[in-house]
Amino acid sequence: MDQSRQWWRSVLSSDWTVFALPEDLVRERYTALLAALEELSTRGPMWTPAQILDQLCTVGYHDALAEEQLLASLEQLARWDLAKPFRDYAAPVRSYRGVISRQEAWALTLRGRALVAAVRAAVLDSRRALQLPSRLLDGVEQTIRRMLEHFGSDPGLLTGDLDDVRTRIDELQRVTADFYGALAQMVQSDVTDDDVFGRNRDRVLEALRQFPREYGRALRRVGDALAALRETGHGPVVETAAVHAGLVDPAEQQHWVDERMRRLADLEAWFTPDGTIYRLIASATGAVHTLLIAIDRRYAARRRGADLGADFRSVARSLHRQGGGEQARRVYGAAFGDWPAWHAQIGPAEEDVAHAAVAAAGIAAHRVEVTLREHERVGRPGGRPRKLADTAVDRQSALAQAHEEAQLRRRFARVLVTPGEVGLEHFAGLAADALVILLRAIEVARQEFDPELGSGSAVAEGANVVVRVRPGTAGRQVRVEFTEGVLTGPDLRIRVDASERAGEAVVQGVA
Repeated sequence: MDQSRQWWRSVLSSDWTVFALPEDLVRERYTALLAALEELSTRGPMWTPAQILDQLCTVGYHDALAEEQLLASLEQLARWDLAKPFRDYAAPVRSYRGVISRQEAWALTLRGRALVAAVRAAVLDSRRALQLPSRLLDGVEQTIRRMLEHFGSDPGLLTGDLDDVRTRIDELQRVTADFYGALAQMVQSDVTDDDVFGRNRDRVLEALRQFPREYGRALRRVGDALAALRETGHGPVVETAAVHAGLVDPAEQQHWVDERMRRLADLEAWFTPDGTIYRLIASATGAVHTLLIAIDRRYAARRRGADLGADFRSVARSLHRQGGGEQARRVYGAAFGDWPAWHAQIGPAEEDVAHAAVAAAGIAAHRVEVTLREHERVGRPGGRPRKLADTAVDRQSALAQAHEEAQLRRRFARVLVTPGEVGLEHFAGLAADALVILLRAIEVARQEFDPELGSGSAVAEGANVVVRVRPGTAGRQVRVEFTEGVLTGPDLRIRVDASERAGEAVVQGVA
């Protein structure tokens, strides 16, 4: 079987790890860095960290990012095989950092370029506007004619022509998907929404305008061009192009030929007598019917949602014109559904109403009585009351989650608070979840070091504590064993104090 048809067997979840990281801030930093490297790759092969930082601001990532953090993120991308470094060891050394970096430059790998391009194309295509390019079939015909011309005169240009075939197929897919999507919106969506109706109406009308004027005359020329290509043969055209494709690996040549052959077959399948293009043209009659039905639905909805006062005045005038009580009751039954000859009323006539307690505003004389009803009283365009959403379950769940988070933060505070200034050895045997909170706070406190005070402080994310750190004995290394491993680092003097805001049900910790 053609390898291009079994691409799904080669999908690896590890390739997409960077786009699905659980922490939002970390994921945004990596994806913005990949976006910056992808844009830079279109202008040159390698880029320095300073140029990458400038490009991060260009793509819209304005968070402060130190050079050390940038290099750490780039090294992580290198471990994921999405980026690669280049160090010029012959470059002149001007500083201590230059000894390490040696004119360091970075670029995306082949895998990184492919993954970033795929994600960018998916994001942009998912939110693009509906479109129906004019003279689309003329472009298909010109692509096929150029391919036949280059096959006989200049085979070196056939590779670009075969790449254009993929572009034409993508355009045909977008056009048909947009057209049928607009028809589905007209049938299934609320056509009383002016935005939904107006956007899809314009789409359908534009398609109906182009089909008879452009697609009818261009379809015959495309059919003639495909017949000429079929007479020449897909195999000879693709095999001739493969000679000039510049394939370095001979093992990939057959795969390249099979994929281009499949693209030509897919393009021809669009224009067979039972192909999608003919079905698209045949559906124009159904599109007119769908549009008329949508207009009728909007008209009926507008009438059902008319002014309530005007309706009552019309009923009152009709009752006044009747000659007797029997005739008046017939009109009343026609209006409100009580007469047997008219439609039956569905559901209970009275809805359950729950009255809240009367609320008084302090010592003021104004009182408000709150009434909770099962249905909303404001009429919708459809004329039926809509049942109000019950948020009691969600509210109870949110309160329970907030209570659980508060209990967890208090537990971490009890574990981390120290009797005074201690060393890192004080926290030996600390659980993994509490250790993560402590180490993050220590890292932030070291970054916030104040030379005048001789220490740095930070609030711990996930616990109601404040962590203060100052350097210990110079040159002394500390080795501490925790429940999840061993930590070795410089000597630090740490003090953890409780920090809790009074009067709050859920105490917010410090990060």
